[in-house]
Amino acid sequence: MLHLGVDEAGYGPLLGPLVIGVAAFRVDERVRPHGIPEPCGWRTHLRRRLKGLVVRAKGRRGPAALPVAVDDSKAVKRRDGLDGLARGVGLFASALDQAPPAHLEDLLVRYSDRAPEGYACCPWFEDLAPAMVPRYAWTGPLHERFAARGVEALDLRVLPVDAPELNESFDALRNKANVLGLHSATLALSILDRFPGEDAIVVMDRQGGRQDYAPYLARVFPFALVSRAAAPRGEVRYRVRLPDRMLHVRFVTKGDRVSLAVGWASMAAKLTRELFMARLNGWFQEQLPEVRPTAGYTTDGRRFLDDVVPVLTGQAIDRRLLVRTR
Repeated sequence: MLHLGVDEAGYGPLLGPLVIGVAAFRVDERVRPHGIPEPCGWRTHLRRRLKGLVVRAKGRRGPAALPVAVDDSKAVKRRDGLDGLARGVGLFASALDQAPPAHLEDLLVRYSDRAPEGYACCPWFEDLAPAMVPRYAWTGPLHERFAARGVEALDLRVLPVDAPELNESFDALRNKANVLGLHSATLALSILDRFPGEDAIVVMDRQGGRQDYAPYLARVFPFALVSRAAAPRGEVRYRVRLPDRMLHVRFVTKGDRVSLAVGWASMAAKLTRELFMARLNGWFQEQLPEVRPTAGYTTDGRRFLDDVVPVLTGQAIDRRLLVRTR
């Protein structure tokens, strides 16, 4: 059974990219680590299977390389800063028997279907290598330890969508939620297409109080049979029957806390966005050393825009390269 978690970072800000993340695993229910019950419907018990390797972001972080906090990206960043997000992404790299990414360009080359050069239309993103991933105590390769628990890390993907592309999407679709849904589906499908014929659980963070996702799924899978399934409070669930597979799709309130895979996707997306913002701030400070950095959210983003008017005017930079229209 495939298990995909999908989440985003940067949906609300005025500046910087929206980043979608997907974490993908294969879970072998025949492997039963101690304490894992028989298969039960939707549950694959990822967090329980990986006990001792991953923990929630509570209390103090220990000095050892393991366990690593994989949780709501905001909670991890609040407790451990950018280092905590980097440790989470590095743990997934360890499960793939890879070393952690060194900088933003390296991260995109490995975990994005878009090359770093694809963002060069914005001068602040022409060179992404200076945005360094924090260093920390690395766990070493963990593929075999994951396999012993019936878990195979398949892929971690991020899709950064910068302001120019977002603005084009807003113009075309006239709806911000539809833009998020389109890019989330694009990234999830890119992974599902690589593993044809395998049933999958797809968990997506629920946006707002929306109750009906059947029209969205019908657009994503136009030739599939979509049926609603029973769900606990805080979730909306569907079965999507395709010719060669069954998808169990869950839309979960606070999905990055409920699902380990969504938490991993959330942390990868958040780390990627933070590194993009570090590069954006760094470029503008090279042009205007006194400008204070911004996280890109509306109030401080407007302050930042006022501060960098001399740069935008002096270099004749189109504001749509920097500022989202929605």
